[in-house]
Amino acid sequence: MKCFWPGNFYVRRATGPQPGAAIRQGETLVKKRSEKQDDVVSGGRLEAILDSAVDAIVCIDGASLIETVNPAAERLFQYDRTEMIDQNVKMLMPEPFRAEHDGYVRHHRETGIRKIIGIGREVVGQRKDGSTFPMHLSVGEFFLDGESHYTGIIHDLTVRQRFDAMATRLGRIVEASVNEIYIFEANSLQFIAVNSGARANLGYSLDELEQMTPIDVKPEFSKADFERLIEPLKTGEKERLEFATVHRRKDGTDYDVQINLSLHGAEDPPVFVAVVLDTTERLQTERALQQSQRMEAIGQLTGGIAHDFNNLLTVVIGNLELLQMRDLDQTQNELVSEAQEAADLGARLTARLLAFARRSHLEPQTVDLNAQVLGLTDLLHRTLGEQINLSNALSTGLWSVRADPTQIESAIVNLAVNARDAMARGGKLVIETRNSVFDDDAATREIGVKPGDYVQLSVSDTGTGMSRQVQERVFEPFFTTKEAGRGTGLGLSMVYGFAKQSGGHVTVYSEIDQGTTINLYLPRVDDHVQSPKAVETGSLLPRGDGQVILVVEDDERVRRLTVRRIGDLGYTVIEAANGAEALDIVSKNSRIDLVFTDIIMPGGMSGYELCDALRADAPDIKIVLTSGFAEDLVHADELGEQGLMLVRKPYRQTELARAIKQTLDQS
Repeated sequence: MKCFWPGNFYVRRATGPQPGAAIRQGETLVKKRSEKQDDVVSGGRLEAILDSAVDAIVCIDGASLIETVNPAAERLFQYDRTEMIDQNVKMLMPEPFRAEHDGYVRHHRETGIRKIIGIGREVVGQRKDGSTFPMHLSVGEFFLDGESHYTGIIHDLTVRQRFDAMATRLGRIVEASVNEIYIFEANSLQFIAVNSGARANLGYSLDELEQMTPIDVKPEFSKADFERLIEPLKTGEKERLEFATVHRRKDGTDYDVQINLSLHGAEDPPVFVAVVLDTTERLQTERALQQSQRMEAIGQLTGGIAHDFNNLLTVVIGNLELLQMRDLDQTQNELVSEAQEAADLGARLTARLLAFARRSHLEPQTVDLNAQVLGLTDLLHRTLGEQINLSNALSTGLWSVRADPTQIESAIVNLAVNARDAMARGGKLVIETRNSVFDDDAATREIGVKPGDYVQLSVSDTGTGMSRQVQERVFEPFFTTKEAGRGTGLGLSMVYGFAKQSGGHVTVYSEIDQGTTINLYLPRVDDHVQSPKAVETGSLLPRGDGQVILVVEDDERVRRLTVRRIGDLGYTVIEAANGAEALDIVSKNSRIDLVFTDIIMPGGMSGYELCDALRADAPDIKIVLTSGFAEDLVHADELGEQGLMLVRKPYRQTELARAIKQTLDQS
């Protein structure tokens, strides 16, 4: 193509003796240009337009030789225009486009059929340094003096393809995002796009969602509610909204979500983009943490109450036992016995409080849970009654656990009785055992649980079930949904405390009118199951022979009673109200054989500190400790390893007598 533009646009001129049509046509055109000044003016304008064009323009003749290029072509292909003029345009193409070009030209010449002329297409260009780039090529043909000439307009697609690739990557990222992402029209609110994470969680297909709006997945929003919510975005008052709500799945179940919503008004049409985080697990973890903290606080409070209550029961039980040793008539004996039964009930309640507080004294051993369940079957049948259909589903190959077998039995009975009470008209109760593994993810969801192997004991019923609010409080001491007089509310709290103190965990799953399952998890051990210890028998109280016992107790009532009880056992008794007074007495009396001291003595020296001082100053004096405080009871085994005996309040006369006698008899 011969284009004659003045200025920067170079025109290929014939060099040397080249007679023929090209030279003659050139001379004719030059003559015409000189004769027509308006063509010059028009040419100047065309020059300015083409010089300023952003896209590259290349003009070639019928032989594919470059006649003219604009500055944009120089920049794009990195050639100087003098390097391109009179060269075959294939220099600007990599293979296989070079070969294709020759084929297009030959086919056009032979048939006149236009394959690429007048049709834009994406091809690849080649720069001077050999690097390639994507480009859009539009080719036009025109005739001058009977010869074909071609104009190519070239648009660099590098940036566009980079953005397209970025958009594709972003699209893949959005589609694969664990967050739910929704795009919906600002006016109709109809979903335009919903990523795979949202589709999977909701259970709807994309086709279904495209016929829906956000209101269809938000059960707590009406259309008017939602319009009010997004109004600040429409008015520009806010750029984005963050709020918590609930999404409803196709199957009707709900899950908690946190939504970040923004309006993109520049889009046509304007759209809302919602990035949604499923907060179900996070909220469950937060609730579990809050529950754990609340239970821990209640446990601390309960342990303190149990300590004070144990002191009171020590006085009551001790005085009742002293009365029983007197000559009483039948009526008096009956009254004392009834009072003693009430005091024993109080002691059992205190023991349950300590179990909840995870401060009861346990005697763990290796246990086969299947054997424990089978051993209780007859008792449970009698306890539950004929209306309850009791069955077991015990796994073979069950791992062993290390726990207090007595507490395991109490836990099973408590769970079974609680299940029975939820089935007033009868029902099914299933006790199941299985091996269970808590991986890191499962342990993270359950606050305070370590990853590892556990043995799971499940008690399931077909009763009335529990609401979520009841489930959150079901392990709290004294919490009960039963009628007044039908329970203490300590059964499940005891199970909770026992599980935690044993290094395990307990969970509850319940549905209203469907039933409840409570799962007790105890850590696996590889030891062999131990045989139960023989129970010590004997009814006679061990007595003293005048040995001197120093009683150290800050509570005057407890101290007065303890002095009387030890004196009745045949010992000589001295008393002290605190540790400092006790040390003073010991320093002045070399005849003291044993010190019986409380551990918790507020405002002064504790029983532990008194013990250390006595061992340093009077190592021959024997020591027996006593406490009703929860924390001390946990360390009973540690004290035993140090040769110290701990008597747990409230104690019976027999326990007191044996502890003193055994300690005095130690070498």
